[in-house]
Amino acid sequence: MFPNRLKSLWDYFSVTLDYEKRKHNDPISIILKRYLDKDGGKVSNSRREIQWRFSALDWKYQKQILFAFLKSGKYDREWAYIQLYSVWDDCFIPVLMELWEQYHEKRLSWLIIKVFPIDYLKKEFESLSEGRNYFFLVLRLRNESDFVLDRTRLNEADLLAVKCKLGEKITDGDVRDLFFLLIYKLCKGTYQFRVWKTIENRTYLDQPLLAIYTFPTVGAILAVIRELWYKPYLFEEIQKWMLEVTDSFSKTYDYLDDDNNPDKEDYLRERIIDHCLKQIPLEYVRVWDSIDDLTNQQTILDILEQRHNEHVIKEEVGNTEVISTYTYIDGDNPSGNSPF
Repeated sequence: MFPNRLKSLWDYFSVTLDYEKRKHNDPISIILKRYLDKDGGKVSNSRREIQWRFSALDWKYQKQILFAFLKSGKYDREWAYIQLYSVWDDCFIPVLMELWEQYHEKRLSWLIIKVFPIDYLKKEFESLSEGRNYFFLVLRLRNESDFVLDRTRLNEADLLAVKCKLGEKITDGDVRDLFFLLIYKLCKGTYQFRVWKTIENRTYLDQPLLAIYTFPTVGAILAVIRELWYKPYLFEEIQKWMLEVTDSFSKTYDYLDDDNNPDKEDYLRERIIDHCLKQIPLEYVRVWDSIDDLTNQQTILDILEQRHNEHVIKEEVGNTEVISTYTYIDGDNPSGNSPF
């Protein structure tokens, strides 16, 4: 519609005009009354004004606004859920309980898990525990004597985080096992990742990375290693491996992003998977190749437990391991020893 420069000017003046139209002298009580008058024709403008002023208002008015928004439509309810993280008060529990029973909204489930009493979480456990909500419920309930942890419902990053929170013994080898299991699953299609470009410039490491490494769970497990488990040296070791694989891919397939293949995303994904799988150290490939069904979490957990015991013995005798890339020649799996 507009050239970029004209569009920027239009956006600037639109914001300026909107700012100048604000009724700064109108008390918030009057604006709230206009918002509540659904037939008055001023709901949208009042909503914007309320949201703009909200963080600077006294608690008395914030509470009135939040109750009003919670009784409104989905958009306004979800805005209220977000505000409640920073201005929580137990007076909202009854109305939120009613909303949960009526709508079972995902954003509301996040808030409930975060701030509601433990007894309510236990009562509503089944309805609240869908998907990754289970992990956050574990964080709230882990110290309850009657809570039974089902580790098969945790992905690799969440499993490591729970181990940290429970104070379980974790070896460097355990972390490497979980990290390369995650990468292996991505390569084998257990998890699906999108590919806009083979190498993404904007990532959690502030460095270009192969698209497979921008999968959210990869970033999550690195965050656990660096911020929760406090192992910066292991974080740097894994980061170095990812950057080396990214660099070797760019040197091998530097033309791919310019390719006009009609099924470009699938084509790029196949090339990434093919290259990345060859770079996973052979030790881990051999371990996970032995599993017929990568969705069988119990089998995977049993193998992880067995390897944990081996890692503990290695640590006791002072044996250390360092991740390195292992480049397969001509794409063939070598029959030689592991690089470890």
